Amino acid sequence: AVDAVYFNGANSETTWLVCGTARRRNNLVNGFLYLKIADFSERVLVSPRLPDTCMWQSDEELGRYEAEGLKLAPVVPMKKWKIEYQGAMRFENDLSQEMKVKLEAFWTTDLPYYNFATDMDPRPVARAMAKELWSREHFQNLKKYVSMVMYHQTHYEHFGTLEGKVQIDDKTFPLSVDCMRDHSFGDQRNWKNFHRYVMHFVHLENGDRITVGLICMPITFSWLEVGFVTKSKKIQNIPITFVDFDLYQHGEQGNPPTDYALQFRTDENIYTMKVRVVANPEFYIGQESECRIVEQLCHFEVNGLKGWGAAEWQYRHYGGLQK
Repeated sequence: AVDAVYFNGANSETTWLVCGTARRRNNLVNGFLYLKIADFSERVLVSPRLPDTCMWQSDEELGRYEAEGLKLAPVVPMKKWKIEYQGAMRFENDLSQEMKVKLEAFWTTDLPYYNFATDMDPRPVARAMAKELWSREHFQNLKKYVSMVMYHQTHYEHFGTLEGKVQIDDKTFPLSVDCMRDHSFGDQRNWKNFHRYVMHFVHLENGDRITVGLICMPITFSWLEVGFVTKSKKIQNIPITFVDFDLYQHGEQGNPPTDYALQFRTDENIYTMKVRVVANPEFYIGQESECRIVEQLCHFEVNGLKGWGAAEWQYRHYGGLQK
């Protein structure tokens, strides 16, 4: 079973926060925190265990989204969450210096959430089915993994804003970022079934938000286009109907691109998106480190509008944790 909450927020000044807690069985939490404060440093601060994400809950923490100093807590359902962290952090790939960090921030939203199990346009799913070799086994897998995109789980995404403050040693900085929250929960999440995916979380200067990506999970679909556009003025989510991006041509050997472009469509518009990467830390998930994820802080340009946010590239990983 899994019950995971994830936040990814950025602003135009390249301040960035990424954190998550995925509750698993036997007190295990896959948890982490990345923090980049533009007024403090151009480097990314990381929580102590990274690139490993295996945290362990105390008995008192069971049932909550928290472990080892990182706490994510709902305040008002689907409207407000609190993020807290108190503990050590260090710069990415640098063990020489630890800093004491205290984070307190609130995520809020008035925008609608997007449920990938119920809100997707049917055309990407139809194309994904058409590209597979049909067999009895294939359709048995589709039947078994009922929520095809997210493998026996509910997954929704919800855009909002994150406001708070961060204390690093004896200095305090304001934190204000546009922020996507997602929540995944269900019977299973087996990272060994994923070959690759890429997801982009984009905040545009006109207030619109975008999630767009491709998923390669051969046990169901090896090529599934996903995403939506949140129209801030209409307060409405518009499903993406087509993504023109060949995943196998971008980072297939394990090194995601840092300067690229793609197109995607809704029923209303065609979007051309340029991506330029600012930072790209990575981590591993699973007790066998079977999943490698590269988080990328990005500048975006979408149909001439400036944007900021992140891309997340996932890879099936073999060989355990890389020290």
